[in-house]
Amino acid sequence: MKYRAWQVNRPDEGRAEALARTLGISRLLARTMVGRGCTDAQQAKALLQSEPMSDPFLLKDMDKAVQRIHRAVESGEPIVIFGDYDVDGITATALLYEYLRNVGAQSVRCRLPSREDEGYGLNKAVLEKLAEKGYHFIITVDNGISAVEEAEYAKQLGIELVITDHHLPAERLPDAVAVVDPQREDDESPFKGLSGAGVAFKLCAALEGCSPDEMLDYCGDLAAIGTVADVMPLVGENRTLVREGLVQLRETFRPGLAALAEAAGVADREITAETISFALAPRLNAAGRMNDAALALRLLLCEDPERAQQMAEELSEKNQERQTAEQEIMQQAQQQLTAHPERIQDKVILVWGEGYHPGVIGIVASRLVEIYARPVIVIGVQNGEGRGSGRSVPGFNLHAAISSCSDILVRYGGHALAAGLTVSQQNIEQLRKRINAWAAKEYPVLPSPPVQLDVPVRLSELNVQEVAGLSALAPFGNSNPAPVFLLENVVLDGVYPVSMGRHSRLRLRQNDQTLYAAYFGMAPEQLPYEVGASLDVAISLAVFEGRGGPMLSGRIKDIRPAGLSNEAARCADLFEAFCAGVETTEQQRCELTPTREQTGTLYRLIRGGKVRCADLQPLFACTGAENAGKMLAGLTALTQLELIGEKEKNGVRYYQVLPVAQKQDLASAPILRRLRGE
Repeated sequence: MKYRAWQVNRPDEGRAEALARTLGISRLLARTMVGRGCTDAQQAKALLQSEPMSDPFLLKDMDKAVQRIHRAVESGEPIVIFGDYDVDGITATALLYEYLRNVGAQSVRCRLPSREDEGYGLNKAVLEKLAEKGYHFIITVDNGISAVEEAEYAKQLGIELVITDHHLPAERLPDAVAVVDPQREDDESPFKGLSGAGVAFKLCAALEGCSPDEMLDYCGDLAAIGTVADVMPLVGENRTLVREGLVQLRETFRPGLAALAEAAGVADREITAETISFALAPRLNAAGRMNDAALALRLLLCEDPERAQQMAEELSEKNQERQTAEQEIMQQAQQQLTAHPERIQDKVILVWGEGYHPGVIGIVASRLVEIYARPVIVIGVQNGEGRGSGRSVPGFNLHAAISSCSDILVRYGGHALAAGLTVSQQNIEQLRKRINAWAAKEYPVLPSPPVQLDVPVRLSELNVQEVAGLSALAPFGNSNPAPVFLLENVVLDGVYPVSMGRHSRLRLRQNDQTLYAAYFGMAPEQLPYEVGASLDVAISLAVFEGRGGPMLSGRIKDIRPAGLSNEAARCADLFEAFCAGVETTEQQRCELTPTREQTGTLYRLIRGGKVRCADLQPLFACTGAENAGKMLAGLTALTQLELIGEKEKNGVRYYQVLPVAQKQDLASAPILRRLRGE
C-alpha cells in the first residue's frame, strides 16, 4: 500500500472573516477560498461568477469549416457526422446533428464506430462504405486529429473532411478542408480545455453567427454532459458551459434526457456535475462499452417520451450488464493478485484473463489504481490475443512504459495517464517483466501525490447553511475539486454495512456532535479500526433532504490514526526507494534499520493478531510515525526468515507468526544485511 502525506491548507482566519463579511458568504466558503489562494474580494467575485465564452472564430480554421458546411446545407449535399462511442463523442454528434437538421440540412447521417469491431476514429473500411453510398462530405467530432493516412485515403475516394477534435495532434495534421482543434500549435484561441462536445458547441455558434453564450439555452446541456464525462478541466469557459448546461438539465426539454434521469433515479434531485459523472454518463457510456453506442445517440435525439423511456430502460439494462461484467473482472483480478502477491509489489501491475469484456477493462484498471496507487494494465485474452487497457498515476508516463516494449506488442496507443495495447497471449508474462524492469530503472520510486485538504474543521462548526454555501464554487470536477476537509481527533462511534456489505457507513463523534459518513469501497470487516478508535479523517461534505428536513452527510476520502504525522509516509517512501536500489546515505539507512527491541515489539503485535496486511498505519501509530520505515524493514526481515506469513480471516489478510523449527538469527535477514552495507 502507498501511504500518502496529507497536505492541509490552513488559511489566514482574519482574511477569511473579512471575505465572508464583504461578500456576504458563509464562513466555511470564505475559509475554503482563502485556503485555495483566493485572498481578496475581487478575486473571489471573479471566481464565483461565470466567465464569458470567447469568439468561436478565434479557433484556427473555424472560418473554413463554417464556409464548407454552409455550402453543403445550402446545396442539399448529404453530410455525415462521424463521432465516437464515448459520451463526449455521442453528445458532440447529437448536438451537431440536431443543429444541422434545424437549419435545414436535408440529408444528415450520424456514424459512430464500434468499440470492439472498428476501434476509435476514422478507418479506411468505413470511408469506402460511405463513398459507395454516395457520401462525399464528412464532419468529424471528438476525433480525426490523428487520422493522417485516413484523410489521404478519403481524398482519393473524393471525400472532403472537416475535422473537429480536442485531442493532441501529431507533428503532421490531416489534409482536410478544415482542422478545428484548440490543441493545434498554431491555434490562438484563448481556452484550450474544450471537450469534443465543447468544440462542436462552438462550431454550432459559429454556424449560427452568434456568441456561444446565446447558444447555451439551445444545446448547453449536451455540451455540459460531454465536458464532464470526458473529465475536462472545470475552469474558465468550461465552468461557464457546465454551470449553464446544468441549469438546462434541471428542466430539460429533451424527452431522452428526462427519461435517462428517471431511469437513473435522479429525476427528483438536483442535477449536478457529480450527477452526470455517476448517474447519467455511465448509462450513456454503457451503450458504447457493450458495443451499441447508437442506442445512446438515439435516446438523446428522441422526441417521443414513451419511446425515450423504453430506450432509457434498455440503457439501464446495458449499464447493469456493464457493472456485472466489471464486478466479475474485478473479483477475478483481485483473486489473481491474492494468489500471486508478488505482483502487488510490481511498479506496474498487470492482470489478465480469458474473456474479459474489452469495454470494461479500462474501468477495472481505474479501480485497481485507486486501490493500489500504482499504474495498472488489465488484459482480456481471446483466441490467443490479449487486448489491454491501462491507467496510470500522476507523474508516471504509462505510454512511455508501454512504448519500451513495442517490439513484443501488436499495437499500442494512448497518452501518459491512459493507454491501450494488443499483445500475443504468449508474450503477456514477458510484457509484465519488461515493463516493470523499465519502470524500476526510470521510476525507482513511484510518485505519490499528497491528499489535498482544504481546511481543518470541527463538527461543532458545521451546519446546513455553512455547507450549502460551498455550492457557489460548483460545478466541481477536474481542476476544481469539491472541497475536502480535515476532521481531527474524532471518535469512530459506529460502523454499518451498506449495499450488501460492499461499503460502510461510519458514525463519527467529536465531543457531543456526530456525523454520518459513507466510506465507499470499504467493507466493514476490512476497516482497520475498531469502534472507539480516535481518527483523523479526510472528508467531503454535502446537504441532503432527510425525513426531518435538510441534513448533513459526509463522504470519506481517507482515514488515518489521530495524530499520525506525514513522517510515516516519508519513511515508507524512503523504504521503497531503498528496496528499489536508490542510493541512500548512512543516515537514511539508520532511519530504516530497526533495533532488536523494535522488531520484538513488532513480532509480539503480530502474534496478538494486531497487524493487517492492507493498512499498516495503525501499526505506525502504535510504534511511532518516525519508525514507519523500521517497521517495514522489520516485516520484510521476519518474512524473509519465514518467521511470519499471511493468513486470511473473514476476507481480511493479517500477518501471523509461523512455527519455527530452529532458532533464527534476525541479523542474517537479507534486508538487514543490505541496510548494514554487507
